[in-house]
Amino acid sequence: MPLRENDPVSDVTLTVFVPLAGTPAGGVKAYVPASVDGRVIEAGWMANSLVTSTLTFALAIGNQSSSTASSYSQVITSTLGSFSSTNTFEGAVCSVIPPSPVYVTQGDALQFTFSGGQSSTVGATAYAKIRRG
Repeated sequence: MPLRENDPVSDVTLTVFVPLAGTPAGGVKAYVPASVDGRVIEAGWMANSLVTSTLTFALAIGNQSSSTASSYSQVITSTLGSFSSTNTFEGAVCSVIPPSPVYVTQGDALQFTFSGGQSSTVGATAYAKIRRG
């Protein structure tokens, strides 16, 4: 039996369901607000059905500093978040660790963007792990 990952109580996992993650045309977005201040230590997605072509994933963080416009900074690019169809079966976790420290403040918006996949019928659950602090 494999050892479990050390999961301190200071880690929070945010999730959002993306019903059209496998849309070939791309640009499918989903959002979830950060519920705590902290550092994003991992982000990814889990397919709800078989993915038979490459699917890319990107994460951006937005702070609502203006009441008239939103501003997002991409922290995980679609190049880093590119997953081939080899191991993207139903229930497989596809995760990325940010290449540099990414900090969020409570209320910031996490924007998940998906592109690729073979069909808009492929849904996914996107997630981000945040370590408080």
